[in-house]
Amino acid sequence: MESQSNDQQQFDAQVNRTGKLALEILAGIGVFAAVVMSTIALMQSTDSSSTTTVIRNATAAPATHALPTSVSATIEHVTKGCHTLAVEGAAKSSPNAIIHLATGGVLKVQDNDVMPHQLYRVSGPTPSFTGADMARMGARSSVTFPTAGTYVLSTKAGEDYMKGIQTIGEDNTLHIRVVVGGGAPA
Repeated sequence: MESQSNDQQQFDAQVNRTGKLALEILAGIGVFAAVVMSTIALMQSTDSSSTTTVIRNATAAPATHALPTSVSATIEHVTKGCHTLAVEGAAKSSPNAIIHLATGGVLKVQDNDVMPHQLYRVSGPTPSFTGADMARMGARSSVTFPTAGTYVLSTKAGEDYMKGIQTIGEDNTLHIRVVVGGGAPA
């Protein structure tokens, strides 16, 4: 009986060691797969530094080239590049946007980033800004484009509202090119 009990203990110990090893291997594979999938998802969702968003009125007949009179954009926080633009009608966010508007059109911008942004003109005709200094999360600005032409806007980002915000790589510089005119208002 003692021999049988000893054999059973040895068998149980071997099963225990083998089971632990198998579980450790499977856990390692699972962790590795999760890290790879998370990395791929992060790269796809935030690596938009070279993508340009083009906004047009999709419902307009091509012959009329009708342009929208208003477009909305949101400044969002992202892990890679710190901030990006989500433009109404665009497939994905990007730090660069090209927006087509009718003469007199309005761009509405909301700052949902973890830092303030000041919207300013880089080049082109002078637009009319309302609330360009978006000094808090949720702040809104609107820009009216009174004449036809190509307007280039950017933002100057401030310091994070909260300490400890982690991002990957250099902060994106947001660029918005607004092409005004060239068609009838939508």
